[in-house]
Amino acid sequence: MTKHKTLTLALSLVLGLTVIVVPRRSGQEQTTPSKSEKSQEQKPLRTTQARPLDEDRFPVADYSAPEPSDPSERSKRQARGKQYDKSHWNIYPDAQSSMARTHPLDPHLPALPVGESTAVIVGQIADAKAYLSNDKTGVYSVFTVQIDEVLKNSSQLALSTESPIDVERDGGRVRFPNGRTLIYVATNMPQVGLRYVLFLTNAKGQSDFQILTGYELREGKVYPLDDLPNLYVYENADETTLLNQLRTKRCCEAK
Repeated sequence: MTKHKTLTLALSLVLGLTVIVVPRRSGQEQTTPSKSEKSQEQKPLRTTQARPLDEDRFPVADYSAPEPSDPSERSKRQARGKQYDKSHWNIYPDAQSSMARTHPLDPHLPALPVGESTAVIVGQIADAKAYLSNDKTGVYSVFTVQIDEVLKNSSQLALSTESPIDVERDGGRVRFPNGRTLIYVATNMPQVGLRYVLFLTNAKGQSDFQILTGYELREGKVYPLDDLPNLYVYENADETTLLNQLRTKRCCEAK
């Protein structure tokens, strides 16, 4: 082999190795990771895979259920369901997967997202039901909450300890005519009979609140509702500590 051919082969091997070891991002310039990116690589965020999913917390909607016969209830259901039309779930009876999952929550949501919430309440889940959207592509769950304390309410909707409210969350279980039940998971769900701190949002024109995230209050301890990294700061914390910090935060924001 000539000297020229040897040099060409060596250069080709080096270039080939470079392509394998340092692949370019598709459609992006290759950049040096920032300090924050390096930090995230060294300390990966916890995800919803951190704990097993409790399917029993997800209410069940019957795919073949008729619309409510009462005109008022039917109108209310249609107004709610419209928000979940053209859903990413794309629900259909012949689905092969037993579970569909997405991760819509911001992993960088703060541990106490008071500023990100329209309302913050403490209360007990009294009831839970699931419904299909009007076009049957989506499913959502509605939880009835008996309020113990209102920590924040900047919405136009009244909140009182005297009257329960309904709060919604994307996802739920769907029972199909063939008897099969599939679960559609966007986030975790609160459990009937338990108490929670719930951070709620309410878009303009909506008649109900949506659950942003929350904490379960059980036997004086705190447990995150969702597997979000910052919420684990309060895992197993004392309930009184969390509530006092929320009350302090509310007072500071009100000034």
